[in-house]
Amino acid sequence: MKFNGREIRTLRQRLGWSMAEMARRMGCSGALIQEWESEARTPDHDAMNQLCYLQNHVDSASEAVAQMPVVEKELQSRGVAQLTHRDLLKDIQ
Repeated sequence: MKFNGREIRTLRQRLGWSMAEMARRMGCSGALIQEWESEARTPDHDAMNQLCYLQNHVDSASEAVAQMPVVEKELQSRGVAQLTHRDLLKDIQ
């Protein structure tokens, strides 16, 4: 699978990463990530493999969330039908 600059940027944003964070996690420089996204350079074979892995992770996580949203999982784990603001405040105190 090949990634263009827009797809790399979209993947990074879906992961919630800055360019610096993506660079740190992929073991490269932030400037290289910027070059990929602007299509000044294309990722090498190893980077493509990492991007494919990340894309598969994002896609599978998206599918899991779509199957049962986080709030529904929380309701089910607590055995309640509704959460109140007070319930959520208890968790952070």
